[in-house]
Amino acid sequence: MSRALYTSVSGLKAHQTKMDVIANNIANVNTYGYKTSRATFRDVFYQNISAGGGSNAAAGGLGGMNPFQIGYGAAVASIDTNHANTGYATTNIGSDCYINGTGYFIVGSLQEGSETDMGQVYYSRVGMFEFDEAGWLVDITGRLVCGVPAGETGSGPGDSFEHADLRPIRVNYEDADEAVLPLNNIKIGSDGVVSAVGADGVTYAFDESGALVAISGTGAATDGFMAIALAHVPNPAGLEMIGNSYYTTSGNTGEPQYYQTGTNNMGSIKTGGLEMSSTDISQEFADMIMTQRGFQANARIINVVDGMLEEVVNLKR
Repeated sequence: MSRALYTSVSGLKAHQTKMDVIANNIANVNTYGYKTSRATFRDVFYQNISAGGGSNAAAGGLGGMNPFQIGYGAAVASIDTNHANTGYATTNIGSDCYINGTGYFIVGSLQEGSETDMGQVYYSRVGMFEFDEAGWLVDITGRLVCGVPAGETGSGPGDSFEHADLRPIRVNYEDADEAVLPLNNIKIGSDGVVSAVGADGVTYAFDESGALVAISGTGAATDGFMAIALAHVPNPAGLEMIGNSYYTTSGNTGEPQYYQTGTNNMGSIKTGGLEMSSTDISQEFADMIMTQRGFQANARIINVVDGMLEEVVNLKR
């Protein structure tokens, strides 16, 4: 009977972990860019009471017998994340960016002593961007948004850019002509190119150094201007969540590749909205009910076994 107790305890622990995962999914039902997780179970161990044997009836012996086994419960097999794209939530804020397709925004901080080279970077599907007082394009936590020169290709696999090619997107207000300041109507194009209208009515984009360069004519080429970069991750399920809607690589992620938005099958940018949470409330509630019943059933087995043990103890009375 003690086997049944340990088996039921393993079931309680597994269902508790799954309930924790469901609770986190429901808690993030309104978290922009959140990707739901799921917990799956596996059986753990079997004790062989009797091994199976083949038939020897034709030689006057016994027929075959199947093995007798007793299982010892369940354990969590995996907790994985569903990285499928979700819907567009309108915010009517022009600097909010939604990735219409695959890819991840790249954000991070500069290497110490440098104004161009990026250090540690993180990946995110949440494009809540704005320019700070110094002209850096940052996300909601102040990390710098990475970009690459528009219209160019890198030297990596599939003409991807290397980590060393990533540059922060900025406006160099100190060197800008005062006649064009302040900038108004800042826009982020579907190709990731950031532009703004100066006080002189001319539309400007920003190069790698943050200098303002006039875009002459409607639909003019934007080659060389800084554009928001996206990361292609070979195995998105291998990304590790670190909070604040950020991901970092793990040993099973693969080497990320960096491209300009809208190139090499990467998604394009749609402004004025953010990616919705992928939490499906109806599915989570259904999973919650099933998990609750599984927990209750395992707890019930413990109560039943406890009653059986009590009967054994009372046999001596």
